[in-house]
Amino acid sequence: MRPASRPSSVLPLLLSLLLLPMALRGESVFTFTVLDIPDIKRGAGLAVIMQTPSGKTFLYDTGSGYPMELSSDGWSGNFNAGRDLIAPFLKKAGIEKIDGVLISHGHYDHFGGLLWLDEHFRPAKLIDPGFTYRGDSDNAYLTELTDYDKLRDKYIERGTYQAANTGDLLELDEALHVEVIAPPKTFFPDHQVETRSKQDSPAHYLLNANSLGVRIQHGDIVFYLPGDIQTEDIDLSLLPSIDHAKIKCHVLVAPGHGIHCTPAFAEATRPEVSIASVFERYAKGLKSTPMLKAVGAKTYITGLHGDIKIVSDGKRYTVEAARPPEQGKE
Repeated sequence: MRPASRPSSVLPLLLSLLLLPMALRGESVFTFTVLDIPDIKRGAGLAVIMQTPSGKTFLYDTGSGYPMELSSDGWSGNFNAGRDLIAPFLKKAGIEKIDGVLISHGHYDHFGGLLWLDEHFRPAKLIDPGFTYRGDSDNAYLTELTDYDKLRDKYIERGTYQAANTGDLLELDEALHVEVIAPPKTFFPDHQVETRSKQDSPAHYLLNANSLGVRIQHGDIVFYLPGDIQTEDIDLSLLPSIDHAKIKCHVLVAPGHGIHCTPAFAEATRPEVSIASVFERYAKGLKSTPMLKAVGAKTYITGLHGDIKIVSDGKRYTVEAARPPEQGKE
């Protein structure tokens, strides 16, 4: 007896499954990689490499780089993310040019890599929120703030600097719709100056509150990067000031390295995937993990899972972790 014919309705399904990897290698691919920043006992670090459908390369933050005169190579922990992570990544990918860098805010664990990259790659453009803290600060933050001001001034002098605020559209690639979610041009104030921890200085939390937050849409797929905005400022400044529909996303870079989050933020964003860029030693105490899992997100932590790469064709996306979650210590 001849076997029964396979139902014709199954063939399109099988064909679509076979073609899915091919679709994600097509010309309209957007690749979004969050790098695993090593633990040098300073900051936390964030560096995202974005390879656009038209072949451009943009960075959102550049990872840690803490200048240290007494270090043998001039960097704390003998590490600079621009030199040690981003440059090797670009070389392996055959990328010789950085078309632009978006810096969320002026803390070394977010712009330190650019201190090296500016000397060796000279990115074509710098975009940040334009926020400058002018209040009192201890020496550690004063050096940090001064170094970022000097770096920004270089791009201003070259005519390659752009300040971006809520509602602005960024022209990164014709296939991407990139909108600035925060901060507003007037910037977010401090609502809780009297109740902040004494260890959390204004030079820290005000820069975090006024991080450059961006929404990137590739076809149907939405990515949201809120920067380092802290828990208090999410509910008191960010959420009341924006249309919540704009931050609903497929892929979220967890705010403040995943250390910060609120139930209202989790509900508004409802990501399918969240990525926290933070060291393994912080992983178990992350506020964002249970909150985002509660709304259905698959959570990744760079310190546990390594580099996280998202590849989108505008309709679907894949997630690849250097160390898959089942191997991590969640």
